[in-house]
Amino acid sequence: MSANTDSSTDTVLQFGRFRFHPYKRQLLQDDRPVRIGSRALDILQVLIEHPGEIIGKDAIIAQVWGSTVVEEINLRVHIAALRRALGEGRTGERYIANVPLRGYGFVGVVETLRESATLPVREAPLCNLPVMLMGLVGRDELIQQLLTQLPRVRLLTLVGPGGMGKTSTAIRAAELARTQFAQTHFLDLSSDPDGVSLHHTLARMLGEPSEQPTLLLLDNCEHLVDVCAEAIEHLLRLHRGLHVLATSREPLRAEGEHLLRLPALEVPERDDLPMAQVLACSAVQLFIQRAREVSPRLQLRRPQVQSIVDICRCLDGIPLAIEMAARQVGVLGLTELAALLDTPYPLQMPGRRTAPARQQSLRATYDWSFGQLSTSEQLCLRLLARKKDRFTLEAAVAMLDGSRLRPECIFAAVRQLADKSLLMVEQGEGGLAYRIPNTARAYVLSPPGAASSAA
Repeated sequence: MSANTDSSTDTVLQFGRFRFHPYKRQLLQDDRPVRIGSRALDILQVLIEHPGEIIGKDAIIAQVWGSTVVEEINLRVHIAALRRALGEGRTGERYIANVPLRGYGFVGVVETLRESATLPVREAPLCNLPVMLMGLVGRDELIQQLLTQLPRVRLLTLVGPGGMGKTSTAIRAAELARTQFAQTHFLDLSSDPDGVSLHHTLARMLGEPSEQPTLLLLDNCEHLVDVCAEAIEHLLRLHRGLHVLATSREPLRAEGEHLLRLPALEVPERDDLPMAQVLACSAVQLFIQRAREVSPRLQLRRPQVQSIVDICRCLDGIPLAIEMAARQVGVLGLTELAALLDTPYPLQMPGRRTAPARQQSLRATYDWSFGQLSTSEQLCLRLLARKKDRFTLEAAVAMLDGSRLRPECIFAAVRQLADKSLLMVEQGEGGLAYRIPNTARAYVLSPPGAASSAA
């Protein structure tokens, strides 16, 4: 029997300790809002409309993602997030059933109520931020900057290369800033290939124009910068209380945009620093935390700590790369892992099984970034990757002098590579200098498939 989920504003679906408001797109547990991603909430609505029925995976994907092509792993990830939000495994209650080769079904008892028949709902900010399962390391100062700027700036873009932790940092800041906004909306654009329906999705998410303080977190904008810039400018003019926090590998270059670049984690600059000072560096702290999750007896004598420092340096302090490397300690050991860093192996280190496809490995992360480059930018990056040290803009032009690019194209390409976070911009004694991260250089210089054969 299908649950009644008509468009009436007072329809409420109750199961266990939960109440789902389809019109408001809100899930409550004991009158408190449940933090849940928009995709997981869409899946809940599809399943709860037909309690007791098994719905095919393709049918669920079609209803939730529409014409967007997504892999089944995306559905599994959001089903897992939905189960966590419903407390499955903690409370003993079970709501989502999985029938192999068939699909998923809602197995809880669903009762259709009217708003007037329910208990008064406690006023709380509307929010659909994803639930973070792990804490952040080394981002406290940056999050404080975000918290200071968010209420004052209407468009703030957090920029950084892939794997730097833009999403988790932005989610944590938005979570802490919830008390300053009546509503907080989250939208991940990584599975949207062309942004054709972005305007419609945002209009449906935000509803009627309002002056109430609202925070919109747009995640992974880099492949849709033009569409995002246009949509954000339109929304900011329409919703006077709206503030937008975007994450991207390059600036959106929208009107009124403020930028905050996400730096790498801190790595010890010298080998002769006191042990306490080395262990206080955020890159080392992250490595140790993740390594001890797979190797609880990890020793931290000076030789082991030096190996950790060498690994973090080679990985440029990039959090995703450090986490992947740390999880190899249980099977490789520190010394063996450090020895493999000069090979293509780091590009193929596995990430979390539930991570987005672009973060399943460092190679996948760079595939995503490299695919956003123009032909001239790809050519410049390949040529510049031959230089390991820092270089100035003039040196870059000199290095590329023999290429088929005109000087003005070289200037533009170098600027774009820096904008897109594939060139690190550093302050040197003589002014600004550029450097290609070690992992990016390894990616550009190694042929496709080299990492797989090395592993």
